[in-house]
Formats: sequence, C-alpha cells, structure tokens
Amino acid sequence: MIFALESYAIISLTTSNPSFFGIAKSSKRISGLLSIISDLLDAQKLELGQLRMKKENKNINETICNAVNALSPEAERNNIKLTSNIRDLEISHDPERIKQVITNLIKNSMTAISPNSGKIQITMEESPDEIKINVIDNGIGIPLEKQKDLFKKFYQVDATLTRETGGSGLGLAICKGIVDNHRGQISVKSSPNQGAIFSLTLPKEKTNEQPKSPIGTT
Repeated sequence: MIFALESYAIISLTTSNPSFFGIAKSSKRISGLLSIISDLLDAQKLELGQLRMKKENKNINETICNAVNALSPEAERNNIKLTSNIRDLEISHDPERIKQVITNLIKNSMTAISPNSGKIQITMEESPDEIKINVIDNGIGIPLEKQKDLFKKFYQVDATLTRETGGSGLGLAICKGIVDNHRGQISVKSSPNQGAIFSLTLPKEKTNEQPKSPIGTT
C-alpha cells in the first residue's frame, strides 16, 4: 500500500514539474512524508502492544553492519566517516527492528554533525549478562535539560539545536519502545558542542516474554 502511494504521489507531483530536478525534489519530499507515516503507524502499534517482534538467535554484528552498509553511501556523499567495531555475537533479537533502531540513531547523528568533518562510530561493550551498543558522534551535542525528554513522543529539540529536522518527532520514542520490548534500555550522554553518545543495552539471555509498554514513558 505504501509503495502504491509513493508511486502515485511521484507521478502526480512530477507531472506538473517533469524536470529531473523536480522529480528528485518530489521524490525526496515523498520519502520524507512516507517516513513520517511509517513512524506514526509504528508508534500507534507500540502504544497498543501490537508491533510484531520476530526474535531470533542472530549475529548482532550482522544486524548492525546491515544498518551501516545501508547508510554508508549517504555518509560518503557528505564526507562523514562512519565506522563500526562490533564483534560477532549471537543474541536473541529482532534483526529488522534493531536495525531500525541503529538506522535511526545513525541518521540522528548525521543531522547533528558537519559534512567533511563529521564522525560516527559504533562500538560495543560486553558484560556477562548484556551488551551495550554505542552510537558516538562529534556533532553539536544536546543540552542536559533537553535530554530527559528526548525519548518522549513528538519531542524535538528546539530549532537552533535540533538533531532531526523535518521529522515526525517519533523516531527516538519508537527506538525506546523497540528496545523496551527487548528487555533493554536506551540512553544518551551529551554536552553542547561535545557530541553525543546514544547507548542501548540488550540482554544476552533468550526470553520468550515480550513486555509491552507505552512508548515515550520513563
């Protein structure tokens, strides 16, 4: 349905502006709109406990690499150094949903750093019971007073310090909902002009229970 909507919208918008530049601009606007629609649907499903989680015993490194590889072309176009240092480790998780979380965090960092000097690094820490995945950037940072609300629905940092322009304001709340459903935690450490570290923890043990909690709550 979404693909059909995108195709129809592209045809409609580009008919009135058929130039290559017009098509490119229309396609970008449509992609942004569909991303917002997708966020709204995911947020509603998470709120109702209806977002499906297909957990498997999968290599977390492969999941993260899939997210990194998908965004590498965009990073290269903007001369952003995007690297990951994750070891092979099988844990129970939904690879598509965790990829969605990592993708969102990387995109969030991309909007906060300067082209040609931006760096995003993904690292992993390990303890006996859990792993911690860190998405580290050298961007504009986030004031301390703003951090407590970052994972709430529809919250965006003010326009002068925004890390995501033109978004739904749901991306980080959805990330929290997905991580919560994996019995994990998501957090941020940052200071203005000192970059940011977004971290998510995931348990190593397997579990069949999938807790369902409303997104954007603490």
